[in-house]
Amino acid sequence: MAKNDYGQNLTYQCDSCSRQYPKWQGKCDGCNEWNTIVEKMVYSNDLESKNDWIKYDDFSLDLIHLDAESDDSDSIRFDIKWSEIERAIGGDFVAGSSVLLAGMPGVGKSTLLMQLSSKFSTYGKVIYICGEESISQIKDNDIALSDSININNIIDNLNKYNPRCLILDSVQTVYDPETQGNPGSINQILNSIKKLIFHCKKLNILFLMSGHVTKTGDVAGPKILEHMVDVVLQLEYLTNRNERILRSYKNRFGSTSDIGLLDMTTSGFIDVKDPSSIMIEDYNSTVSGCILIPIPSGQRLVFHELQSLIAKSYNNYPKKLSEGYDTNRLSILISILTKICKIPLDNHDVIINVMKGQSIKNVYADFGICLGILSSLYSKGFMKNTLAIGEVALTGEIRNPPDLEKILNEGKRLGIQKAFIGKLPKSVSYINDIDLDIVSIDNISDIRQIFK
Repeated sequence: MAKNDYGQNLTYQCDSCSRQYPKWQGKCDGCNEWNTIVEKMVYSNDLESKNDWIKYDDFSLDLIHLDAESDDSDSIRFDIKWSEIERAIGGDFVAGSSVLLAGMPGVGKSTLLMQLSSKFSTYGKVIYICGEESISQIKDNDIALSDSININNIIDNLNKYNPRCLILDSVQTVYDPETQGNPGSINQILNSIKKLIFHCKKLNILFLMSGHVTKTGDVAGPKILEHMVDVVLQLEYLTNRNERILRSYKNRFGSTSDIGLLDMTTSGFIDVKDPSSIMIEDYNSTVSGCILIPIPSGQRLVFHELQSLIAKSYNNYPKKLSEGYDTNRLSILISILTKICKIPLDNHDVIINVMKGQSIKNVYADFGICLGILSSLYSKGFMKNTLAIGEVALTGEIRNPPDLEKILNEGKRLGIQKAFIGKLPKSVSYINDIDLDIVSIDNISDIRQIFK
């Protein structure tokens, strides 16, 4: 280990994932980020002498045998009776677990935590650490508020009051007096949150904390923080209005396949009952380049409006731009249309946009992207409320999603009149029972016939 001029131990640590190196290097091998490795001084971390928050004598050396017939689930789970939250976390909150809620500034993390604290207060005392706002900004008679961000004071309150739930807003504000660095630094976040997680598990306290995200949408702070907690939730914008998505990226107690949809009102968050109708309320099917793409999100089906603009380019390098869709995937689809369909797009600007600030990461949007591009190229709209779904293979084959029947039925409920889908096997019989104009295309090479 290197030493500085004062004889202090030095190491080099990545600000993104906390991986340490004996010397500086430009790229971190752990998270593949560049210019994140900085010089750090190594301080003593003697648990016996300094960290009196941990007492090894408090642990039992005997193994605990659980009785399979006993059911103590009522005492360790919180049924908050909030359907969209329960959908996002795959069930109920679990006592003793740690939950990280991340999101952009202003997305409503504090608002959601305050509403959740009121729900948890029906099970017992809730302590809310106000690191972001002052106590005078928060009014709630059901919870105990504290503006102390000293980790020792927080642990003292946990020992004194033994609450059912601890809420920390946010992880970037607390500090440990025994740890070097300012609040929000990597060492402070790791040591402070590690102590709180350990103490809450020991006392069987549900621990919720909020954190910011970076410009790329990742949780701010050290990556190891996501591995320390049991559940990672992210609150995102559904549209450029008041709707929000609550998405689970990690969950040790439930599924991560579903999402919760919330509407932010003046009185807090409420459930969104019909998200698809919100996404398509401004959709105009007669405009060329516009089409609806249904994307499954867990048990939900969300319709996205795609707009395409194809224009003749007089530059040496025509633009291939996308907003809300992977540019690399767009390049693949353009190559397929050029090679298999003999449609010249090399000398055209290709610009696509997923409306209302949304993004599509599902490969079953391929067919809709291709149809939108050709609709704009030929200046022909679809004249009806139209959806398209299907993955386009490199061979040109169009493959349907496994839940096609559900997608078509939901489209019919929302007023869709026409659906473009991929190749259907002969064994499929439910198509005849759905009152829709369904056009099945086996291969992308047959796409021209749609615009004749």
